[in-house]
Amino acid sequence: MRWSHRKIIIGISAAAAAIGLAASLVVVLTDRAAPPAPPAPSRASQLYSPFTGEPVNAFGPVLGVKIDNLAPARPQTGLAGADIVYVLPVEGGLSRFLAVYSSDSPPVIGPVRSAREDDLELLRQFGRPAFAYSGAQPQLLPVVETARTVDLYAGRASVASSYFRDLRRVAPHNLYARTSLLLEQAPGASRAHDIGFRFGPAPAGGRATASFPVSYPAASFAFRWSRPDADGGTTFTTASGQVMTFARGPVWVVLAAAP
Repeated sequence: MRWSHRKIIIGISAAAAAIGLAASLVVVLTDRAAPPAPPAPSRASQLYSPFTGEPVNAFGPVLGVKIDNLAPARPQTGLAGADIVYVLPVEGGLSRFLAVYSSDSPPVIGPVRSAREDDLELLRQFGRPAFAYSGAQPQLLPVVETARTVDLYAGRASVASSYFRDLRRVAPHNLYARTSLLLEQAPGASRAHDIGFRFGPAPAGGRATASFPVSYPAASFAFRWSRPDADGGTTFTTASGQVMTFARGPVWVVLAAAP
């Protein structure tokens, strides 16, 4: 992978051990219980999620939700049900989540927060996914609203009923979305398809680890894709160029500032 000012860390919850391949690529565990290895398919038509490698009955619509990660927002709701979670740096050296759902739809997700330009770049590889967010900076909001997504902006009257405030928490860390209502507003959302993930045994040469720290300094961030076509998926490889296989289960991708 080629990055100019960022490193990437990929986390997979399904493996009992994790792999460290290079300074810029580390696999860590997440909080979902490790699922058993899928049984051999009983029929040739068995489908597997291109996002998690786990068996699915159908390829569901893709829903991206921007989720808060400040202390008043924790614990988040529905985050463990995501197929993919992107951990993104934001201003002030803080972070937020872009959670991508398809295989599972938790009834409630949140707290929902505002969009950033990075979200649009990541969402392009999913086709035309649904995107739920609470707003954006004034100059960016028109860009987000006209991006190639099914726009589920909480400020739009037609979508507002899909959101609610939990008065037990302090605003703005208390906006939540009802997933079923969001999906009712997104009948044209793209369905899950191959974005470059490959699943299988861990590549040789790694080492087991239970955690890996990442810090976000207060700085601006810029990066250049390994994927030359912004609409395509991402190729994940080891330092030797071998295809990087993931353990089956939800994938966490952490974008961190290079030293």
